[in-house]
Amino acid sequence: MRHAERLWVAVAGLIAATAAQALHASPLAWLDRMNDAVRQLDYEGRLVVQSGDKLDAIYLVHRVVDGIEKERIVSLTGEPREVIRSDEAVACLIPGQGRHINVGRNPANQSISPLKGVSAAQLAQSYRMQTLTPEIVAGRKAQQIVIEPRDDFRYGYRLFVDIHTALPLRSIMFDKSRRPVSQMMFTEIRINEAITPIEHDLSAMQLARIDDDARTAYERPTEPAWRVADLPPGFQLNAFRKRAAADGDAEHLIFSDGLATLSVYIQRTDGHGLSGESRFGAAKAVGRIIGEHEVIVMGEVPLATLHWVAQHVEPVR
Repeated sequence: MRHAERLWVAVAGLIAATAAQALHASPLAWLDRMNDAVRQLDYEGRLVVQSGDKLDAIYLVHRVVDGIEKERIVSLTGEPREVIRSDEAVACLIPGQGRHINVGRNPANQSISPLKGVSAAQLAQSYRMQTLTPEIVAGRKAQQIVIEPRDDFRYGYRLFVDIHTALPLRSIMFDKSRRPVSQMMFTEIRINEAITPIEHDLSAMQLARIDDDARTAYERPTEPAWRVADLPPGFQLNAFRKRAAADGDAEHLIFSDGLATLSVYIQRTDGHGLSGESRFGAAKAVGRIIGEHEVIVMGEVPLATLHWVAQHVEPVR
């Protein structure tokens, strides 16, 4: 066997051994790799997102430039809209008369794409995990990971993670009857190869910034004036924002169990705020009036969890 042939055989054997080793990794190891892949890889593709009876198509670009994440998400169905995230802020572009633009600070520098990272070490308290037989998604071999909740406070998840890059190619969120609540799936994807530069859209990247005055309004270093006295097991406070308003401060508290996330918004109201339930695709919201304040709890969790949290929101004494 010639030298070149031996080299190719050795390379092929190394790739096969690496793939075999990955297939025998624990669910937590897979999730740790996935968490890094979502934040650190360059990727571009088209995916479909289903919430209930609604089906949307999305074009997504994610790049890391000098260690800084940049994202661009374009809706391919319904009303045309585009979202750009830089390291400083988020810009939402809605074409139309005058081209409306909404610019805001990205809370806790979180991703805006359907690809979410997880806190793998935190999951064992609230979920049971196992790996299943790999399947093909978007033409790529993907490891199946099933994440089942230990109680009724959260949904379960079935993830399909790319064998070679650990990028999530498909995810299904299901209820306690194992019926899908929402799902996401790439139909085509490129990873770390010829990814479209987001920086070419200079006007969009300029919009995805925020001035120092606006940033100060969102990031005042104070403690929350409100709390959740009794959180569902496994959830903990991940981020807190306070925004100055004419009629008093508005607060936003973000809680997570390592996978599921819920938000609590508190602001002053004239008594006509949301009271009851609302739905926004897979996300649901529960509102409650406490004195002169409106409390809204929102997230992709069962309604019972939102009601529980809403009933336990109280001012810090």
